[in-house]
Amino acid sequence: MPPQDPTSVPSAPAASAGSPAPAASDGHRLDIPHPDTTDPDILCAEGRGGVIILCDHASNAVPRGLNALGLDDAALQDHIAWDIGAASVAAMISEMMQVPAVLAPVSRLVIDCNRDADDPTLVPAVSDGVVIPGNQGLDKARIAARKTAYYDPFHRTAGDLVAAHLAEGLVPMVIGMHSFTPAMNGTPRPWQIGFLWNRDPRLAQALIGLVERETDLTVGNNQPYSGRDLYTSMQRHGADHGLPQTTVEIRQDLLADRRMCAEWAELLANLLDECLSRPDILSIRHY
Repeated sequence: MPPQDPTSVPSAPAASAGSPAPAASDGHRLDIPHPDTTDPDILCAEGRGGVIILCDHASNAVPRGLNALGLDDAALQDHIAWDIGAASVAAMISEMMQVPAVLAPVSRLVIDCNRDADDPTLVPAVSDGVVIPGNQGLDKARIAARKTAYYDPFHRTAGDLVAAHLAEGLVPMVIGMHSFTPAMNGTPRPWQIGFLWNRDPRLAQALIGLVERETDLTVGNNQPYSGRDLYTSMQRHGADHGLPQTTVEIRQDLLADRRMCAEWAELLANLLDECLSRPDILSIRHY
């Protein structure tokens, strides 16, 4: 049992949770589990297939001591709590390519592993207009307790994997696996998939070109978000080491069941495999 965060909260009225989540399926963890470990899930830890996958919004789990953060199950199944479908795609690519994947064990509402440690939204008080009761008025000690329990182990595990690859003379591609809602503030998002990058364009631009060549999908180049704004995990474990890296964003309505997740995983695995043969991508280069 992990150390309990001191921020226990009373029951609260049901929160409004924005747009509805995709239908429950065996491809998604929608049962609101209560993790008994502070460590991230590590898949295929010994894999050396040239790719490391990080899924920092993998789970909607909230530790028992936090009393669901005062939210109802509907809110915790919604996109504010996790990137729906991202963990399924990450796990499938890991299995297909025999490469390691690191999955955060708790909801981004507990602590957001894709934020810098000093970011004011590290533990969000409000998410997409939804007030998070269990995150109101937290002092530095309580935030630090969550960071020690969940944030630090995720990044330590990711860092150890990168270090192990580099020690063996390998140059892995670092992939962040995310998903996004079909609309933002009522405006439809046209992209089915997007690739985010900050200063290093190598991997993102290669994948964009391959998707455009192989499919008729509408592809986002630093859309629906920009890697110049939110890129913590990729910056820390990819760009800071000069490794090729990108965040993959898939639209959530296209991840509604296991079959759809598998189709995306197969496409991405094939494209990543093609990138593994390109020396212009697989080199250490700082931008």
